Amino acid sequence: MLLSVLFFIFALLLMYAGYFFYTGKAAVLLTTTDKKLPMEAATFFKVYGVLFFIGGLASLVLIFFHPNWLAFTVLVFVVFTMLLFIIGLNKRM
Repeated sequence: MLLSVLFFIFALLLMYAGYFFYTGKAAVLLTTTDKKLPMEAATFFKVYGVLFFIGGLASLVLIFFHPNWLAFTVLVFVVFTMLLFIIGLNKRM
């Protein structure tokens, strides 16, 4: 029961992060203001918004069906996505 609740909270966080990135509200994370930057930033955040939303949907699946191999696969996907996001955000600053 507790594991299902934790997967639900994790899914909500990932889906909200996906919404935050996809709508472009996360552009406030970038501090530089170039002329070319807004178009590149929009595609950058939309791609990661979709990836985080997919991770949230996968976590919703884990609420009802959570074998260890599937849970670790979803966790590795989310961690790898976060790592790539941080590296990409660091390159844009």
